[in-house]
Amino acid sequence: MTNDLQSPAFQRLSRLLNGLTWACGLLGVGFSVARWVGLGRGGESAWHSLLLPLQAQLAGLKPPPSLSWPWQLAGLGLECLPLAALALSLLSLRSICAAFIAGEVFSGQAVRGFKRLGQGLMAMALLSVLYGAGVTALLSWLASGQHGGLVAVSLGSFEISLLILGLLMRLLSQVMAEGQRLKAETEAFV
Repeated sequence: MTNDLQSPAFQRLSRLLNGLTWACGLLGVGFSVARWVGLGRGGESAWHSLLLPLQAQLAGLKPPPSLSWPWQLAGLGLECLPLAALALSLLSLRSICAAFIAGEVFSGQAVRGFKRLGQGLMAMALLSVLYGAGVTALLSWLASGQHGGLVAVSLGSFEISLLILGLLMRLLSQVMAEGQRLKAETEAFV
C-alpha cells in the first residue's frame, strides 16, 4: 500500500517549498540592503519614495535627501530585527520540508520545526512593531536635523495575522507531537 505522504506530488511540493525558502530569504536580505543603500543616495524620484519603509510612509515622512553611511548602517541594523525572525522562520520551514522529503512526517524534527516556526512568526510580529517605531524615530530625527522627531508605533493586520499564524503553528506542533506518539505506539505493537 502506498503512502500519500510519499507520493511524487507531496515530494514535489515539499521540494518546491524548500527551494522557495531560499528565494524568500535572499530576496528579503537583498531588498533590505538595497533599501538603505538607495535611501543613502537620495533623490526625488517616485522610485526613491517606494524605498521608504511603510511605517515611515504612514507617519507622513519623506525620503531623506541623502544619508551618510553610519545612518545607512543604523537603518540596516533596524531592518535586521524582523529579518532575524524571518530567518528563524525560514530555517524552521526548511527543517520541516527536509523531514517531509525524507518521509518522516511525524518525526521529532518536524515537531521541533513547527514549534520554532510558530516562535519565529510571533517574534516577527513583535519585531515588526519595534522596527516600525525605530525606523520612524531614526528617519524623523534625521529629517529634523537631529533636533527632534517622532516615534510611530503601529500594530496592524499584518502583525496580528503573524501572531495568529504563529499560534496556529505552535498548536500544529502539538498535533504533530501527538501523531509522533501514536506512530511510536503503533510501531511498538507491530
